[in-house]
Amino acid sequence: MDKSFKASDFFSPFMALIATALLVQYIGRYYATHHLVVGHYFYLLWVILRIVIPTAVLILLKVPLTALGFGAPKIDPSFRSVLLVMGVVFLSAFAGIYFCQGYFNFYSGHFAKGGHGDMERFLNFMLFTASTLPGWEFLHRCFLLMGVRYVLAKRERLSLRHATLIAVAVCWVFEVIFHFTKPMLESAGLMIGSPLLSYIALRTDSIWIAFTGHLLVEILFIVFLIVR
Repeated sequence: MDKSFKASDFFSPFMALIATALLVQYIGRYYATHHLVVGHYFYLLWVILRIVIPTAVLILLKVPLTALGFGAPKIDPSFRSVLLVMGVVFLSAFAGIYFCQGYFNFYSGHFAKGGHGDMERFLNFMLFTASTLPGWEFLHRCFLLMGVRYVLAKRERLSLRHATLIAVAVCWVFEVIFHFTKPMLESAGLMIGSPLLSYIALRTDSIWIAFTGHLLVEILFIVFLIVR
């Protein structure tokens, strides 16, 4: 019998981070679209669940907020060209989605209708995005990626390499599984996009390039949906 794992390990900082992420996604999945909705499009509960509660947990666990990637991206010259290639490939791939009729049909009843014109629909979607995207990136890129890496490296004394691998995998699983209720194309995109964005965040020691990339996806999505 392996006695190295103890019941008290369930209360370790690592397990606390995982339990928090599971809880906030569980509550949000069933309640966020029906409660604390401001003006029909701003989902305040998602902000509370994905930013306020995780921040409180990080403070309780004494994880420094400076370790979560809020600084300016550190981009060395060699990686700048890599980012440029990634950007071109990303834009080319996303442009191809414009021709996927089935994908946009899934969302047409949510975001393409209502309002009094294309601009109002666009602004409504951006209001929705303002309530969901920052929380999504904070929960996954800050809390799960940077936070898990910190507690595994500093508290569990794992090597930085192993702590990083586990953190990327945890973030990957959470991001992809949450999209299993959405179109297959979107889940497939996260299979590639999640570890790629995590790699960029870790390589630049900042979440902002990943955040900007995610925001660009949202903008292109609603523009394509409206003009179709």
